[in-house]
Amino acid sequence: MQSRKGKLMDIYTTKSKWQGALGALIRRFGQTSDSIRLGFQRGFDSGEMMDRIYHHQPSGRYGVGRLIDWVYLNQIGCKGLRGRKHLLKAALRQVIDEQRALGKSPVIVDVASGPATYLVEALAEDGGSDVLAICRDLDKNGLHRGRELASHYGLGNVRYEHANALDAASLSAISPRPTIAVSSGFYEILLDDELIQRSMRLLRETLPPDGVFIFTTQVNHPQLQLIAALPNRDGQPWIMKNRSVSLVEGWARAAGFSNVKTALEPHGLFSVSVATL
Repeated sequence: MQSRKGKLMDIYTTKSKWQGALGALIRRFGQTSDSIRLGFQRGFDSGEMMDRIYHHQPSGRYGVGRLIDWVYLNQIGCKGLRGRKHLLKAALRQVIDEQRALGKSPVIVDVASGPATYLVEALAEDGGSDVLAICRDLDKNGLHRGRELASHYGLGNVRYEHANALDAASLSAISPRPTIAVSSGFYEILLDDELIQRSMRLLRETLPPDGVFIFTTQVNHPQLQLIAALPNRDGQPWIMKNRSVSLVEGWARAAGFSNVKTALEPHGLFSVSVATL
């Protein structure tokens, strides 16, 4: 009789072979899908891909391409990302309103923003001119797309800066001093746990004593092996890492945030945490 461990190994091997084969099929036939073709051109973790997932409008070549695109945009990972965006916008609106109630004019810094689609949309929906958003990233293409998006919404209170999210001197020089710091999608692509903890410490030092830190985390994903068969923005295998809510909340507290509250999006893949001092 086969042992439980042996059965689990058989299941794992079968799953690995299936996901590897699926990755090969995506490479061969997925090019008719506009989303998948973009993923191979710019990286499946790129800002452009995130925009397509958020926009959720399937398109492709020869009819079948649109169908493949629909399948891709409706798989669990994309649903989770859209859920994360919805949860993030809700958390941001709540923090903005809370700071307004205290007589503050909120200043938001997104430290690895890309175009910051969620942030631009949230400010457009809010309609208030008392909020300043500072979006910073190393990806100049993402910053350019963000400026175009902000212009589309007629927002003059969003500015984009080329900057490194882990540069202490650059963060300390932000003016005016942010009252809200955001890390959205950044920790999900970092494999080094120490870099995340360093980022949290830097943002703790960047914020005033009554500042708020909002960050996202990938806590679960059923497609890690399939994802590893696809390229990231650097043309390397797209390796992702799950982290538990208790782990990242512990890191935030160790960085100096005394109160951390976390919510999961409906599909249970991503979380949004709000940390206060």
